[in-house]
Amino acid sequence: MDKTIQPVNFNASQDLLIHVGEIFDKLDKFNDKIVSADIYLKSLRETPTKEKKIEVRLFIPGKDIFIEQQADSFISAAQQAFDRLKVIIIKDKEKQKSY
Repeated sequence: MDKTIQPVNFNASQDLLIHVGEIFDKLDKFNDKIVSADIYLKSLRETPTKEKKIEVRLFIPGKDIFIEQQADSFISAAQQAFDRLKVIIIKDKEKQKSY
């Protein structure tokens, strides 16, 4: 799976980009047909809490999945987004098996 990790309106450290990438690398375990993922990291300054936002678009043949997640840190937002995507991918795979 190809990944594009793009910080929006801030400079992200290389460690952050690597860690976020490692989190989403695990999605291949649940669906090996994922072509690519676009991951956007956004820092929201207008909200006092949950000021980090991550947006993920997965490109899967026949269906794209888009998800947004906010949290206090990018790592937390990435992990929560990963957990939600995992559930969606597993449900989609079960639906395909039943047909």
